[in-house]
Amino acid sequence: MKNTWLFLNQMSFDTNLVNSNTTVIVGFSGYGSVGTTVLNHIIEKLSVESIGFWGTLSWFHKGALETPITIYNLKLKSKDEKENFILITSRLPIPVVGYNALPDAFWKWLSQEILSWKAKRYVVVGGLREDIRNSSDDSWTTLIPTRKYSEIYGTQRTFKDDLTIKGPISFLLTEGTAFNLPILGILSYCNTYDVDLDAALMALKDLEKQLDLDLDSTEIKEFDFSFLDNQVEFFQDESEFDEDFEPEYEEDYGEEFESFDAEKENTEETKFSREKTSSFHSDRTNKDDLNKYK
Repeated sequence: MKNTWLFLNQMSFDTNLVNSNTTVIVGFSGYGSVGTTVLNHIIEKLSVESIGFWGTLSWFHKGALETPITIYNLKLKSKDEKENFILITSRLPIPVVGYNALPDAFWKWLSQEILSWKAKRYVVVGGLREDIRNSSDDSWTTLIPTRKYSEIYGTQRTFKDDLTIKGPISFLLTEGTAFNLPILGILSYCNTYDVDLDAALMALKDLEKQLDLDLDSTEIKEFDFSFLDNQVEFFQDESEFDEDFEPEYEEDYGEEFESFDAEKENTEETKFSREKTSSFHSDRTNKDDLNKYK
C-alpha cells in the first residue's frame, strides 16, 4: 500500500471516551462525497473538539488539531442527557472507490476498529449513484438499519433489493449484521463523481430526523481544504514506503495488499505530484468503470 500517510496502525485515540451512551457518526468521500460533506458541515457549523487521529501528517484548522482522518466530540445534547456524539470523517478527499481508492483491507480494519468500541449505536452517511435509482421512487434518501438497530429504534429498511454497496459503508453494515450491532446507514442518491451538495443536504436532513438533533440543515457547503494546497502528497514514492509495516498484517491482509499493489503498478496515475494535489478535488478525468460496481 503506497499511501504511507494512512497505515492501519496509525491511530491515536482513547477508546475510553466511547461508552454505552455514545452515538458514533461516520462519513467518508464515496459517491458524491455525501458522507464527508455532511460530516464536515457539522464540524464547521457546530461546536466540536478533535479527540482522535489517523495519519502521519497533521495541521491546525480554527484552532483544532486535525489529520487526514479525524475523530471529533460533537458538543450537542439530545433528549437523552447522557447521550454523547462522536464524529469520524476524512477532512481530505480520501477515495473509497475508483483508481486511487485505498484498499479494502484498510476500510475493513477501520470498520472493525470502530465497531470494537461497542458504542450505543453507529450511524454511517454516504451516497448512492443516481443512475441505479428507480425513477418511480419518490424518495431520494434510503435507510439501511441492521436487525439490532431496528429492534432498538424501530427504523425499517427502505434500501431496495439487488443493489450493491462498496467501501466502509459495506464493511460497517456487514460486520454490524454479523455481530448483531445497532448500525444505521443513511444513503442519498447522488451524482457519481462530482460533489453533490443537494444529495448531501437531503442526507443531513435525514440524519437530523433520525437523531432528533438540530444540525443547522438550512444549507450546506463543500468544505474548503485549499489551505492545505502544496503541503500534502496523497501518494508517496515507493522508496518512502515503510517495508516494516506490511508483515504485521500479512496474515490477515496479505492478499489484499498484493492485489492492490499489482493494480497500482499497472496504472499510470498511481502517484500525485504537489502540483496535482492542489487540484485534486476538481480533477475528474480518471473515470472508473462503473459496471463492476453494479
